[in-house]
Amino acid sequence: MRIGSVLSSERKPCVVCNRKTGAYKIYEQSNMQLKIPLCDTDERTCFDKVDVKDTATLFLKVIKKDIQEDAK
Repeated sequence: MRIGSVLSSERKPCVVCNRKTGAYKIYEQSNMQLKIPLCDTDERTCFDKVDVKDTATLFLKVIKKDIQEDAK
């Protein structure tokens, strides 16, 4: 699993503090991405507080399995 980040002009509510942010943490596996909006400023460090690698891995595996089953 690759973990990265991206800044975007698309602003969504942070999943931790609910303030609008353009910073996203990206979890990528098997050509699928999970993009989570998280604040990443000097005042708000929600980005550093969240690491859902294990949850994201399971989530992406389940989605991939469902997609493959639906394609049959």
